[in-house]
Amino acid sequence: MNLFPIASFDLIDNEVADMLLEEWGHWLGACNRPFGRQSFGLQLGGVGIISVAVSASTVGTTCGSYTRQEVVELARLCSHPDYRWATRVCLRLWRELAPCAWPYWPVQACVSYANALRHSGDIFRFDGWEKVADSKGSTGGGTWTKHKKMEPKSVWAYEVEER
Repeated sequence: MNLFPIASFDLIDNEVADMLLEEWGHWLGACNRPFGRQSFGLQLGGVGIISVAVSASTVGTTCGSYTRQEVVELARLCSHPDYRWATRVCLRLWRELAPCAWPYWPVQACVSYANALRHSGDIFRFDGWEKVADSKGSTGGGTWTKHKKMEPKSVWAYEVEER
């Protein structure tokens, strides 16, 4: 009898998530936002963490038609290069579990920004998210972002069902 889980999805230290985001080459790197944040890891027994998802409060006061205190943002989603298949699994687990774990306010929707030059947002569409806005992008401005170029983004949302 094996006493260890085959797989798990749970909260991990933000520092661990940041280290893995950098190690795995996420184009935005670590999530150094100075406000509300939680990190999750998808772990395979005998392998370790293979995918991470980072929850954060939004940078702007609104996102799509929502205010900051109505949403949790998926600020980073990344998988180890040998386990890219886990990205969709991690996304699904995050959208189901992260809103319940968000300690700052009740969550009405999950939101995420997709850089339109890097990907189409299909991972969100295939998971039942809705594209709610397009943005020309911004140059950032906070110390938590390493990319300061103006790049277009799409905003994706997933309505959270009351439980």
